[in-house]
Amino acid sequence: MIRNNFSWAYSKGYYHHSNPSTPDFYTFFDKGILRTERNIALDIINGKTEGDIAQAKEILAKFGYYIDYRNKAQFNDNVNMCSGRAVEYFCDQILVDGAMQGEAYREALNVLTSLQTGSWLDQDKVQRQLEGRQLLRYNEQGKPVKKDEIGTNNQPFGITNEFELVCKNAELGLREALHGANEIVGQTMLRGKLPGCELDYLGFGDYQEGAVELKTQWDTSVDTDKPRANSLPKKIKDPHLKQIAGYWHLTGKIPRIVYANRLGYVVFEATIDELEYALADVIAACQRREKLMMVTENVQQLLKLCDPHFADSFVWRDMNPEILKQAKELGGVTK
Repeated sequence: MIRNNFSWAYSKGYYHHSNPSTPDFYTFFDKGILRTERNIALDIINGKTEGDIAQAKEILAKFGYYIDYRNKAQFNDNVNMCSGRAVEYFCDQILVDGAMQGEAYREALNVLTSLQTGSWLDQDKVQRQLEGRQLLRYNEQGKPVKKDEIGTNNQPFGITNEFELVCKNAELGLREALHGANEIVGQTMLRGKLPGCELDYLGFGDYQEGAVELKTQWDTSVDTDKPRANSLPKKIKDPHLKQIAGYWHLTGKIPRIVYANRLGYVVFEATIDELEYALADVIAACQRREKLMMVTENVQQLLKLCDPHFADSFVWRDMNPEILKQAKELGGVTK
């Protein structure tokens, strides 16, 4: 008998799988609690349903909601995430749309400077981070330039900033990874089934239907006068390997991944062994999530079965304290 009643998942706000790079608790909390509340508020704001508009705006503010330069809704944004989207937009304009580099850079910079972050964050620090990312303090190789050498014969190269360097290195890396392509295709939705899973698996490949992915590495302490370069990896990072393994299963294309920072770029092509190993982890995680949803009646019960990883997962950083408190209460954590 074919099972086609997915109420055990849909009732918890879970409609499809994606890269299982976050703890189960966070994924279920986000899909089943946060997105439900957020979507109701958005429907009120957009006139799709009746409700208190002022209250809906307050709810969305809790999630750090804003409309960015490209007229796209963003939530809980930060400088690094916005920088990464802006670099991808820079590359899209040049490689997919055929724009000139100068025009593409101006547009990408508009994406970066349109950033709005949640009111609970240190807004002065956010502004310093944005300014630091655009500060002219590197030569064309990404090396720091001494202040007393700027504008002198001792500094023969052009002076630039971290954001522009990462844009250019990302473009160079993608050109290498895309070498030989007759046509370059931008972001594409990929959807299909994983073995042993009932729900669809969904992803969005950056280029060539998931065959090429782009990741950016940003300086730490960028808001100070002593930023440190975030080193390029020696191999594909585990969460990214799982991401491209899912795409590989859906498309059959051996994926490449480009990492870029201000000092350069590196291109990796995943091996079959790496992809098979990572895909097995992805399938196991998605099967586990389905089983957890099948044995529980609601999201609250579901969360009681999951480890939230409050102390060791990046997903809880920079979160609105009000939402973090809500998550801890649902997770049975009192402190």
